Order: sequence, then structure tokens, then C-alpha cells
Amino acid sequence: MAVNLLAGVPLAAAAAGTGEASSVIYEAEDGLLAGTTVGTASPGYSGSGYVTSFDDAADSLTFTVNVPVKGLYEIRLGYNGPYGDKRTTLAVNGQPAGEIALASTTGFKEIPATKALLNAGSNTIRIDRGWGWFEIDYLKVGPAPAPAPHQITKALVDPQVTPEAKSLMSFLVDTYGSKMLAGQQGYNNVSWLETNVGKKPALVGFDFIEYSPSRVEHGSTSTETEKAIDWDRQGGAVTFAWHWNAPKGLIDQPGKEWWRGFYTDSTTFDIDYAMSHPESEDYKLLLRDIDAIAVQLKKLQDAKVPVLFRPLHEAEGGWFWWGAKGPEPCKALYRLLYERLTGVHNIHNLIWVWNSISPQWYPGDDVVDVVSFDSYPAAGDYSPQVSQYDQLVALSQNRKLIAMTENGSIPDPDLMDIYHTDWSWFCTWEGSFLTDGNTNTIAHLKKVYQHANVLTLDELPNLKTYGGGGVVTAPAAPSGLAAAAGDKQAVLSWTASAGAASYTVKRSAASGGPYTTVAAGIIGTSYTDTGLTGGTTYYYVVTAANSAGESANSAQVSAVPTSGPAAPAGTLKVQYRAGNTNPADNTIAAHFNIKNTGTTAVKLSDLKLRYYFTKDGSQALHSWVDWAQIGSANVNRTFGTASGTGADTYVELSFTDAAGSIPAGGQSGDIQLRIAKSDWSNFSETGDYSFDGTKTAYGDWNKVTLHLNGSVVWGSAPN
Repeated sequence: MAVNLLAGVPLAAAAAGTGEASSVIYEAEDGLLAGTTVGTASPGYSGSGYVTSFDDAADSLTFTVNVPVKGLYEIRLGYNGPYGDKRTTLAVNGQPAGEIALASTTGFKEIPATKALLNAGSNTIRIDRGWGWFEIDYLKVGPAPAPAPHQITKALVDPQVTPEAKSLMSFLVDTYGSKMLAGQQGYNNVSWLETNVGKKPALVGFDFIEYSPSRVEHGSTSTETEKAIDWDRQGGAVTFAWHWNAPKGLIDQPGKEWWRGFYTDSTTFDIDYAMSHPESEDYKLLLRDIDAIAVQLKKLQDAKVPVLFRPLHEAEGGWFWWGAKGPEPCKALYRLLYERLTGVHNIHNLIWVWNSISPQWYPGDDVVDVVSFDSYPAAGDYSPQVSQYDQLVALSQNRKLIAMTENGSIPDPDLMDIYHTDWSWFCTWEGSFLTDGNTNTIAHLKKVYQHANVLTLDELPNLKTYGGGGVVTAPAAPSGLAAAAGDKQAVLSWTASAGAASYTVKRSAASGGPYTTVAAGIIGTSYTDTGLTGGTTYYYVVTAANSAGESANSAQVSAVPTSGPAAPAGTLKVQYRAGNTNPADNTIAAHFNIKNTGTTAVKLSDLKLRYYFTKDGSQALHSWVDWAQIGSANVNRTFGTASGTGADTYVELSFTDAAGSIPAGGQSGDIQLRIAKSDWSNFSETGDYSFDGTKTAYGDWNKVTLHLNGSVVWGSAPN
């Protein structure tokens, strides 16, 4: 039976609600059982029983969940884990929804399992066997809480960290929550991506495995360090793991060969004994191995390569020898690594990445810069792995960067936006995980690598000098400058220059100059020059600048503005209402509805909508579409620089092909936009060009602009 505590509401509506917790409990014994059974032997369950006997691969339990409106909901799970740590998987409305860790318990308990985007009305949530041997009591479904603001600083745990590592960390912190770095394990896979996807990743994963002394003794050699230096010189970010072959005790029998010596089942090496006996040979062999890796790290430091260093990965799984004896010896070994590399070998080019979720395994804030998770869901499961992300937020108290340091299927960036899962980077494992066409289809790879929220190599700044961490040189002239003419205006866009802090737009009435500055201090890579004379040719160049100086002019472009709006396929108008009427809080909320009063359908992908405001500070801006009738994932957002009364910034909404068309006499329906600063400080919307706190119901609003194929067809930009 379902115990109705309060009707559930979606995240967007919950923010405007009473603030009361609201949830519905669904008892497991009332669900649809496939191969599973109802049990009563374990005490402490709710309702009339619980569901157990998850034995065979096809065994499952399906809940039917009803919610009044479409939105993001929190799923909490009541369970008992009497047989040790287990894992299971969820499917929502038939689609994979990630993996759930079920820690060992001594009785029934409730945990936050995941978040799910549910449709209005009936939905199904299925729990599959996973590892089996657990007992399910109930699901509790309620509105997902609004995500708390991140509290991450750029300070690194090593007080002597190199300028290059500081610069890399500064960039990661500045982009966290708005961008994710595309990563790929294995340098040899970069060319495959370039050929098949058309882009190179921003980050490449390398491995110290073959430098392990017990592998070198068997003839192993490696050029990973040299490859990493080469990748760094191309401008990419570098991360290193270490599949540490055990220092001794390699079984070296069929199925447990010496080269499998990092696996628990292929060595007799006992980390607990070694760490408990610092006078022993075993402990000294640990030091020998660390010293061997220090040689390679020193080469990287001398080459000024900052490294995202991830030792002792996946420890809590127990399948590697460093995690075989539980958390305490593993944490002690991690601290030994940190202290010996920084204190004895003076290695300071490292950003320290921890790779287990459980709080019992966490070595401490003082030796961890980034927390992370290795994600291997079912092939084609592009869900954002929200359960693991939320656990890492809790583990780090939202004070550390969170990364997906290995993955099979890459999470869908659109779903990440919806679920508020801010992975700093992903790093797809090599082999079939990249190339089988099933784990990640070519179409999915192209979507991810071309996504506005995903950074690739061509989109990175100079990671050595970003944020003033290293030696700063003046940026190169911007490339790719383009101009689109509109109604008495020209819309300029260009490609970012590495190391640029700002841009200046210059204009001339004659080709070749002389040029007059139109706008300076532009942070983005676009600018709209308004108040122009229709039919006149204008010539533009752009320069880039930072603390070291200004670049040369870009290549020149020209535009001839029109004297009036181009005739659209239908007559279009924009309606607006204030989603948040408080002009002095930390959120801008603007809702839109686009109406077509003409006689011909208009494709949404041909339209762009701009809302003008003052950003009130230099902090990075973030945006979300909390709800859209056409689908939140079909609405893209970018920020640009504006000029005129009440505006220095605009947010531009554009639409994917999947958004469809607005039919003659039809409308887009609700598009609910939300904007916040990276530090969640307050805006001052009073006097903002497009804001009107009195408009609480939709009405025509000409202080936003609507563009059809580059021409303004509704509204006026600020002057």
C-alpha cells in the first residue's frame, strides 16, 4: 500500500512551496515481484513484510509510483543488508538509472538511493538483482531538494604545490558546475577519437603500472611519462593512476600470472602486515616502489606538467591488494604515499585524487584535493550516476571537486544538467568501452564531445598560466570572428584565445581601419553592437588581453545591418512572467512563452531568445531550465556581453531540432529559466532591462529579443 504523507512536487515547484518535506512510501510487498518473494523472518520491517530472494539474473521488484507533475524526485530506499556490502541497479520507466550501493547493516535502515525524473501520473521503478542477497522494505518518493551551493576553494592540500598545479586547479574550480572536461584513458586512443568523433579530449589518463618494480623485474618497460609530457605540450590535462603490482608474493600461476599482481587474488602480499611492521622487508619494499614512481613524477615536475594523481584507486572494492584488508591499512598507505612523495622527494606538481565513496575509507581532507568514483554501468546506460555523486557530495561536505575518474558509458550532459550532477571530468576506459559501438555509440560520443557543457582540447585555455599560477604571456589574436547582421545591429562571435582574460571589440566605417573601440573588458566570446544605421557597412576586429598585454587585431569581418526586422514565416511574440519577484536574492528566474500568431509553422531551432540583465560582479554565471514543455534538454543556454541601460549581460536561449516547431496559431508553452552566480551571491535586479517583478502572469514583453535565423523579429535590445 502507499502511505500518502504529502503529495510530491517537482524540484522547481518545491522551491516555491511551503518548504515542508513531502513524500510517499511504497511498500515492497505491494510491488510486482518477478522471481522474488515476500519475507517476514528479519525483524524491523514496515508494512506486512519485505522482498527478498534476489537470486537469479532476471529476478526483480517493480514499484508503480504516481506523482502529480513531471519533475525531479528523490528516491529513498528502506532495506536490510545482513549478508555484507552489496550493489544493485535501478531502472526508471524501463530506462537504466544507475547503480545503488547497499552497505552491510544489522537491521533495516533508510538511505538516499538516487534521484529520478518522473512523468506526471504513473511511473515504474525497478530494482534488479545486482549482486543479490539483500532485502527491500520500501521506496520513499518525494521532491528532490534544491542543490546546495558548492563551497570549493582553489587551495590545494600541498602548501608547496607548483604554479602549474595551482593554475590547473584554478581552472577546474572556475569551470566546476558549468563545464565538464572530456577525458580518455590511453594516449593511443586520442587519434581514434579525432578520426571517429572529430575532436580530441581535454584530458588523457596514463598509468604507472609498468614502472612497478615487480613488473620491471619481469622485463616490463614503459614510455608513459614521455607520452604524458607530449600530451601536456599539446595543451591537454594529465591524470595518472597506478595499477601497483604487489611488491612481492606474486603467485604467478595460470589465471594468476605475475602481470595480474595488482589483483588481490594474484598475490599473497599483506598490506596490513606491512603497514603494521615498519621494520619489515614488506614495508621497505613499499618504500622502494614509491621511490620508483617518484622518479617518474620528478620527470613530470621538471617538465612543468601538473598531474591529477589517483593512487590506490577503487580500494573499497577489495579486488586490488591495497584494499584487501579493509580501510585502515589502505588509508595509512595513502598517507605514506603523500608524506614520502611530498616530504622526502619534494614532489609538488600533484593534485591528489581519492577514489572511494565510503566514509570509512576516506583518508582525510588534509591529503585529498578531489574525490571521485569509477563508473561502469550497463552498456548504453547514460544516466548521470546521481547516487554516487550525491554520496561524494556528502563525503566531502561539498568542499571538494568531484570527478568521474573512470567510466564505461559516458553520462549524458543533458541529464547531468537536469539532475544537478556536476562531474568535473570523465575519463572513458579504453578498449571495448570506447570502440564497441554499444557501451558508447558513435552518436553518443559525438553528442558528448560537441556538447556546450563539455570541454575538449580545442576549448582549453593555457592551463599552465590560467589564473596567474604560472608565467603569463599575452594571448594570441582571436580566431573565427564572424558577424551576423540584424535589425540595426551586428552580432559578433569568435573563438576563445588561450590565456585571454577579456576581449575588446573595435569598429571602423572603412575596410582596414582606423578602428575605434566599441566595447572593452568583454568576458565571453560574443558581443552585440546595437544602434547601427541600416544599409551601412561596418567593419570589425577583436583583440584578446590579459595581465601580460593585448594581442594583435583579429582578421577583419563586416556586416550590413537591416533597417527593420526580416519578415518571419509567422508573426512571433514573446510572453514573459517573473518566476521570482524578489530583485535582491541569489536567483534570477524568468519564464517565457513564444507565440506564433501567423499562418505558417516556425522551427524552434531557427529561433534564439535573449534576456538582458546586469550580472553584478565578476563571478561565473550558471543557468538551468527547470521545466520546459518542449523538454528542458532541448533548450541550450549561453551568456554574452550586452551594452545599454540596465544590461551588461544577456543569456541566449537556443533550441535543438528535437524541440520541434511552433504551429500556426500555437505556442511553445512554459520555458522556466533560472540563473545564479557560482558563489550564490545576490543579484540586484532593480533596473535590469528585462526584469519586471510586477509581471506574475504571462503577458507580451518587448524587453526581450527573439531572433529568427539571425534577425530580430520581436522586442528591442537595450540602448
